[in-house]
Parts: sequence; C-alpha cells; structure tokens
Amino acid sequence: MSPGDLIIQNKGNGWSAIKILAIDPWADGSSTAHCLAFATVKEKPTVASLRLADIMLLHAPIDAGSFREGWEKIGNQPPTTDDLVGFVQYLKSTDFARYVTFTGQDSREIVRKVDEHYQRANALSNQGKRLEAIQEYSLSIDLFPLFFEAIDNRAFTYMELSMFREALNDFEQSLEVNPVGVTAFFSKGECLMKLGELKAAETVFQEGLNRFPEKQAQFANFLNQVRTLQ
Repeated sequence: MSPGDLIIQNKGNGWSAIKILAIDPWADGSSTAHCLAFATVKEKPTVASLRLADIMLLHAPIDAGSFREGWEKIGNQPPTTDDLVGFVQYLKSTDFARYVTFTGQDSREIVRKVDEHYQRANALSNQGKRLEAIQEYSLSIDLFPLFFEAIDNRAFTYMELSMFREALNDFEQSLEVNPVGVTAFFSKGECLMKLGELKAAETVFQEGLNRFPEKQAQFANFLNQVRTLQ
C-alpha cells in the first residue's frame, strides 16, 4: 500500500472508495493509513470516475491492516494539494513539527507570527478591548492549534463577556491539547455553573478533587457551592 493508491470495496448497498494519502509505519509492524474517503456510489468506481466523485471525509486515520481483505486496488494517483487539505489540518493539530516539515514552512517565522498575535491580544485584553483581543487570540491559535495558553486566554476573555458556552468550548479544546491543565479544568466547571448545568459542573468539581489534589480546597469549595445551588 502506497500514497495515492485508490482502493474500492462493494459493501452490498454500494461501493466505497478510498484514496491513501500517507502511511505511518509503527514499531510493532502495524501501520496507519491516512485516507480520503469518497461518498458511496451504486456503480463500481473507476480511476476516471473518482476524479469527479463527491468526497465524504477529507481525512480519516485507519488501521492499514483493515484493507488486506475485501478491498481492490484500481490504480494510483499521487495526492494533490486539494486531496491533502484534511491530512495537513490533522498534522497541524496533532504533530506541529511534522506539519511544518510537510508543508515546507519556516518554523521561526510561524513562531514569530504566533507570538505577535498573542502579545497583541494580551495588550488589547488589558485595554478592555475584548472582542479585538479574541480576534488576535484566534489568529494565534489558527497558526498554532496546540497553543493552549492562547486558548485559555481566549476562553477567559469570553467569560468576561459572559459568553460562557464559547468559553466552555475553548476550555475543552485546551484540555484536549493539555489534559493536565488544572486552570482549564476548573474553569470548565465554572462555565457549566454559569450555564446552569449544575449536575455536569458537580461532576467536574468532584473529579477535580482526585485529579488535582494540590487544588483540593478550591475544588471542594465550588463542589459545595454547586450542591447548594441544586
């Protein structure tokens, strides 16, 4: 199996087609295929028909071993820039060093731009220009999606605007990047309280007691508050 391979399978209710974008081999002999998936069609796909086929998923990481049986290779077309959009976004959000190498960018220039937007956002926030600060934080995060400090700061800015749902979404995004972020975890509970989702907030503060023992008093205090509100 190689990048560009076009493989198809008849699943009874139609034909599935996949284009392999990249292969990641692992030490145990297994490998992950990064795939572009086309929409199911009734007629058996051809290399020509797939050029115009609808795309169902821009990127899906799949165990390459699952393609050993029941799949037929019909050809190979090197992935185009358009084909790789989903894979590139995946790398950007999961493996930034590989993303920079894969896209041929200058990491120092990216870091410079990220910091420029971040510092501008902090300055705007200090001036009380919260919406403008959110825009700058967003530009910084878009360039470097793993920048959880910027995600947290954007979330706090949302909270200052009483936009608790947006803040909650950011704290959850931050925790995906940095699962040990105690500030994001605690603030997630605060947002749930503000949104009136008290049972969910109780669950967060209860979990925080065990997950972050160094902040036990803080979590216990808010756990009591949310129970009183219920």
